[in-house]
Amino acid sequence: MILLCANRARPTRFVSFSAAIAFLTAGATATLADIGIAARYPGDKNIASDPAVIFADDFESYTSPSQLTTKWDGAYQLPNIRIATEAGNFFAGSKSLEFSLPISTAEVSNSLKKRLSPEQDTVFLRAYTKFDAGYSVNTSNHNGLRLSAKYPGPGIIPPADGTGFFLFLLQNNILGTTLAGETPPGYSHLYVYWPNQRSAFGDHWYPDGMVKPVASDIGNQGDWLAFPNQYPGFTSMPNFLPQRNRWYCYELMVRANTPGQRDGEVKYWIDGTLVSDFPNLNIRSVSTLKMDEAHIGLQAMHSERVNKKWYDNVVIATKYIGPMASASPTPSPTPTAQLQNISSRLLIQTGNNVGIAGFVVGGTDRKKLLIRGLGPTLAQFNVTGVMQNPTLELHDGSGSLITTNDNWKDTQQAEITATQLAPPADVEAAILVTLPPGAYTAIQTGAGGGTGVGLIEVYDVDPLAASRLINISTRGLVQAGNNVLIAGCSLAGGSGSNEVVIRALGPSLVPLGVNNALPDPVVTLYDSNANAITANDNWKDSQQSALENTGLQPPNDLDAAILATLPAGNYTAIVTDKNESSGVGLVEVYATH
Repeated sequence: MILLCANRARPTRFVSFSAAIAFLTAGATATLADIGIAARYPGDKNIASDPAVIFADDFESYTSPSQLTTKWDGAYQLPNIRIATEAGNFFAGSKSLEFSLPISTAEVSNSLKKRLSPEQDTVFLRAYTKFDAGYSVNTSNHNGLRLSAKYPGPGIIPPADGTGFFLFLLQNNILGTTLAGETPPGYSHLYVYWPNQRSAFGDHWYPDGMVKPVASDIGNQGDWLAFPNQYPGFTSMPNFLPQRNRWYCYELMVRANTPGQRDGEVKYWIDGTLVSDFPNLNIRSVSTLKMDEAHIGLQAMHSERVNKKWYDNVVIATKYIGPMASASPTPSPTPTAQLQNISSRLLIQTGNNVGIAGFVVGGTDRKKLLIRGLGPTLAQFNVTGVMQNPTLELHDGSGSLITTNDNWKDTQQAEITATQLAPPADVEAAILVTLPPGAYTAIQTGAGGGTGVGLIEVYDVDPLAASRLINISTRGLVQAGNNVLIAGCSLAGGSGSNEVVIRALGPSLVPLGVNNALPDPVVTLYDSNANAITANDNWKDSQQSALENTGLQPPNDLDAAILATLPAGNYTAIVTDKNESSGVGLVEVYATH
């Protein structure tokens, strides 16, 4: 394949980068939702007038919980319900709904109920929610958004023939043994009553496909993992853990199947990002079994402290609702697509020519990341001369060593497996770490001084935290043919685009003590289909003013740079030398917003 680069005297032949590009840009950590009803009603103002909206409540009209039944069909445990007005305890407007669990050894179940009339085959339920800063319940703790059909009460298994009832509750709680990486309030998941139920008191479905309780024949596998031919549309996703004392936009969708077909689906979004999806479901066998109730609530068998959860801006509809269109008072939905996966492929040698990847975490929250060092897996993508046994080191901005790994299963095996991003080969390296905002460096080398082509990747496994990956920069030896320098990134979330600066430096490295720097770097940007989007040789030849306005212009005129506004998707930047020379180069990807 011949790819032409702008500002070049002649075309340069690259050795089939299509597979490498596909590999580098495969799979963002979450799927973007469609633009919803809320986008047409800033601040949710008049959203109840939309033809697809069944019900909406922003709690602004109440002065007392006793007034809730003027809109809702049931309000339970009124002494534990309050209309909150303190700053921070409402998402929008000036009021929200507060549920409390008092210190008690007895069960407490607070809830609001809305009957759906007429009954519905497909329902979307959205609400903004927040757990208090110290929220912690160590027993059964149902809370969140519920959609149900003819639900008779707990402790009953629905008829296996699909004629009885079903219930889906989007909740957070720690159920039994704590899962890897799980802390209060627990991973988000679905609490479910359905015809294939395992326990009289409901099943718990997690985004990664696991189900609790254990089944005698398939263990903790969900049916979608144990019988994939029956659930071809299922995709495992990383489990999501919300932060306490922070507002999130939760949205649950339940679509009942056509009787006799496996076309039912249950999915949910958090802050507009799809977090979990269960398609190909058969939950009813009669068309008269439709959803008749929606609930929000907070329940616990007992509570050792006063635990609180707030709800605001509840909307029930027959179409996707999405996050509120106006700016939120806390850093919840971000307005632009963010870097969620950044990676670099390069020839890794020894000494000064090891693989060095720097990245920056910006924002206010700690960021959970998975860093991978791959080698053998690249051979599946027609890459020759791969590194056989990669190792990783992680350093902070001062150069201090944080941690190392050789073979990923030697440490953190359960935690890394739970992310669904474990390296394919046992000899490859991986580090799962939660880092405060700052600058970091990952170094990939070969065990025992081995060399070869390697891939360094950084995955954001907590995309909803109030922090983000700002950039990645990789230094390595650039040669001709397959041994060029390749950087990949995934943009996801928010409104679906961001302004990105991609730099390829060579001459600028000489003043920093790099004697064999790449003489005249060229950078070419590709989409996920290996189509060239744009290219640059010398950065001042085009976009000079625009690059200078970002403050990210390269120091040397012979360095290359591209400024591009990119929609959410997967991209690859390839660095070569204009005259096919060899040398050490640096490729950098910056998200400017």
